[in-house]
Amino acid sequence: MLESAGENSVSFRMFRFTATEQIKPLERLITQYLFEAIEIEKAGLKVVKKPIESFTVPIELTERFFGDAPFKNAFYKLTPGRQKGYLLFFSSAKQSQTRVDRIEKYYSRILKGFGQNDCVCGHSKRLPGCDGSHKFLKQQPQL
Repeated sequence: MLESAGENSVSFRMFRFTATEQIKPLERLITQYLFEAIEIEKAGLKVVKKPIESFTVPIELTERFFGDAPFKNAFYKLTPGRQKGYLLFFSSAKQSQTRVDRIEKYYSRILKGFGQNDCVCGHSKRLPGCDGSHKFLKQQPQL
């Protein structure tokens, strides 16, 4: 019944409903899942996540690291989750030039310690994530 949010999601599972009528017949099962989740949390059990070292580093990123030590250091100072996000995003491009372009686009964000979806304007009500508040500013910040 619980589905993964995406192919790279390790610990997050959810029910997918398209109409409220689908919920009522599953009320007992949903309640049972909730109680099980509470017990798992109380027991302190954790999902074993893949270490960041198990993710593929695209050759284009490795080449950029080789010629730019501050960039490499900044990347590895990011949290494992932010590193994973970038690695998955960079690696998902089919063409080498697209991977290079993505690395260049996020270069300054990485140097500043920001994740791919982190707010850089500081106006978001959902920090560190971006809620689009920057769109309402008169002048957008330069990265």
